[in-house]
Amino acid sequence: MIRTSHPRPLLLALALIVGAASVPPCRLMAAEPEAAATAVTLPNVDAPQQELHGTFAGQRFWARLTPADKQFGNNRVMQLVYTPPIAAELGGAHLSDCPFLLVDPHMRVVAWNGRDSGSKAVPAAPSGYAITRETTIGDGVDKRIDLVARTLAGERGWDLRIAPVLLAIGWRPTGTASVRVVDLFGPRSAESMTLTWNDTAVTIAGIMYTVVADEAGRLKSLNAADGSAVLTVAGRL
Repeated sequence: MIRTSHPRPLLLALALIVGAASVPPCRLMAAEPEAAATAVTLPNVDAPQQELHGTFAGQRFWARLTPADKQFGNNRVMQLVYTPPIAAELGGAHLSDCPFLLVDPHMRVVAWNGRDSGSKAVPAAPSGYAITRETTIGDGVDKRIDLVARTLAGERGWDLRIAPVLLAIGWRPTGTASVRVVDLFGPRSAESMTLTWNDTAVTIAGIMYTVVADEAGRLKSLNAADGSAVLTVAGRL
């Protein structure tokens, strides 16, 4: 069942700080100058708050983007409830189905708090991400959880696995935009990937999609080349 309870803003902030381990809020804010210096052609997401729900990869999802918070460098908390990719698609990593993300004004991921899993991403110095992947090692009585660390260099970007959800929030009906795509927890972390859109034509990591807009000019569905819906938005607040 999709949960839409809204924890208090203070609890959200504390959850992000705890999830970032030793990375305090000032560290998160320190990453902001790097992002500002990066050439980004995406429009800012200027709505003070957004909430939407629908289907993603055939499963229900719900997302809420909260207002910008000064203690996180004017970045925004995004709550997501969804069905994450299975471990086999992520090179063995396990992801929470209800993570908290910290995103910048262009919806690029600043930090990822896995909450009930050990998988997380925090800013690395001087740029990029310090990532922890929760994986399962062994079978039977020898089965155990292992936390594997890796670093992903370069500018921040949209996570490949939830790019359609981010697009549902950030897409605009006209113009051209592009942003780096990163596979934070999956096996494609070393690849150079991009998301671009030109009006309703969208390309994510080399795969083409089409946006169908609603009456207000917002994304209603994201369709694959064969016409099947990758993501649909059933409602917004």
